[in-house]
Amino acid sequence: MANKNAYSTKSYQPQKRSRKYYWVFVIASLLVLTTTLIIVFQKKAIPYTPEVTGGPSLKVNTESLDLGKQKNLVPVLVSFEISNVGDKPLIFTEAPYIEVVKGCCPPTPDIGSMKLQPGQKTTLSFQLMMHEGMDGIHDFKVHIPNNDPAKKDQTLEVLSNWVP
Repeated sequence: MANKNAYSTKSYQPQKRSRKYYWVFVIASLLVLTTTLIIVFQKKAIPYTPEVTGGPSLKVNTESLDLGKQKNLVPVLVSFEISNVGDKPLIFTEAPYIEVVKGCCPPTPDIGSMKLQPGQKTTLSFQLMMHEGMDGIHDFKVHIPNNDPAKKDQTLEVLSNWVP
């Protein structure tokens, strides 16, 4: 008859539970946390209140920009923020362009969007850089043809003095 030793070399190992439920719990918790954070930190749209009613209305952050003295061969970025503060879409009827009042070599302006819904904004920008022979005072008028009845051809002034 075999004698059972009370001090057996076999160790007791508890049965491993399935980790499947653990991972289901972790994933579900992460989904709930993510959804909660999205809802809490989601930007709430602020209702737009037009400054002008009955049509589009163009507004520019500044109508005149004096760049002062600028060094030749050093590019300068010029930009204007344009907003539609009316209650109807603002449409730029043709691409903005630059008229030379004094100086030379106007660049071609870029505009972010040719149509702005009420409350929307866009940027009109261009780069200036002069070189020897182009020094001196430059006076540019930026024309922005649009459908705003009060400002059909909005103009902006850009002044600069280029030096060697």
